Amino acid sequence: MSLLKYLQRLKRMDDLIRRKATGNAQEFAKKLGISQSHLFLELRELKELGAPVEYSNEKKCYFYSTECKLILDFVKDGERLKGGENISWIFNHSYNIEVANCTLQQHGLES
Repeated sequence: MSLLKYLQRLKRMDDLIRRKATGNAQEFAKKLGISQSHLFLELRELKELGAPVEYSNEKKCYFYSTECKLILDFVKDGERLKGGENISWIFNHSYNIEVANCTLQQHGLES
């Protein structure tokens, strides 16, 4: 799977979780077009990044136990970069992934 598809799926997961629109694991996996076992792997990865993901048996959906949002953007000099001419800069410099108050920074990303 391409990195872009993976990142798009993480954003989709975050959106569904924040809106409490996931349904149970089977429904959530179907909405994402993945298997339940794959869903559990990706939920574990979100948790490893610091996402406070939980499941409500009462409401039959996943939710964040504290208000947060996955922010996944490339930033240069405090401004977001978007496609086109910026794509070569993205693959030769740095990126930030923020979940709630957790930030993972990697520098020197090479294509």
